[in-house]
Amino acid sequence: MVNKVSYKYINLLFRLFLGVGAVIYIYYKIREDWGTTIVKIDFSNIETNYLLLAFLLVFFNWGIEAIKWKYVIRKTLNISFFKAFNYTLTGVTAGLLTPNRIGEVPFRALLLGKKYFKEITLKTLVSSYSQMIITFIIGLCGLMVTYHLFDFGFDVNLLFGVFILIALVMLLLYFKLHNVKLLLYKIPYLKNNQLADALGVFSYKELLVILGLSFLRYLIFSFQYFLAMEAFGIDMINLTSISLIPVCFTVASFIPTILFSEIAVRASVALFIFGLTSDLNISIMAASLMLWNINVAFPALLGLFNLRKIKILSRG
Repeated sequence: MVNKVSYKYINLLFRLFLGVGAVIYIYYKIREDWGTTIVKIDFSNIETNYLLLAFLLVFFNWGIEAIKWKYVIRKTLNISFFKAFNYTLTGVTAGLLTPNRIGEVPFRALLLGKKYFKEITLKTLVSSYSQMIITFIIGLCGLMVTYHLFDFGFDVNLLFGVFILIALVMLLLYFKLHNVKLLLYKIPYLKNNQLADALGVFSYKELLVILGLSFLRYLIFSFQYFLAMEAFGIDMINLTSISLIPVCFTVASFIPTILFSEIAVRASVALFIFGLTSDLNISIMAASLMLWNINVAFPALLGLFNLRKIKILSRG
């Protein structure tokens, strides 16, 4: 009985920490970042229709992520799309308080209980890795179109050679997950553990489906970025300007961030990247901040409603 009561209150305190922490974080970022930017914006020139469409697309963005997650874990635990969507949003909420939002993966798995926590976490990592591959490869393609805008100070062909090699290695690891499983078997703890099998259950067809869903989701949030930029008066009328979007995503995604710095890093990267073709610095920052509010802050607030289902401790 004592343990049951203790676990109940520890879980409650943990949920309160996540919920209150997420709300404070969102409030702080909106107040601090928007507070210094909003006073400089001419709202009469904002295309609200573009912002409305970008906002509506958030449900497609995270909806595709939920479909992908449901597909990835279906052999371990078959859940409804509604549950997958809700738990994906709650993962966003919990992830806000972790570096680079890496907490999204384990917290999403934790919502499904501790029985399959490790296996689902590992499979969810495969899903996240597929998104990373798409982000890197399309970002590389964008850089190939826009490299003339940057002053690298060295042979750009060498840079492209290294990046192409990295992309190939990433793809090789992805499509050879069964070999990674064999490596895990050499670890004593995992030698006779079914956890390592989680990486070996994906066929090439399934891995292609996961990669395809990641690509589809990438198209959605890239289009959201395009709409946000256009809404604040930044013309994205040519291939060069549009190609800077994946470059911006790639750079921002691979820069380590900690609590309270993510949005600042993303805004700074956007200012540097899009500042190469536009001098509308305030508009660039506003578009970046707005996209964060749409794709992160809003889903995180919706995700608060399922925090009560997270249990870090349980009997047995």
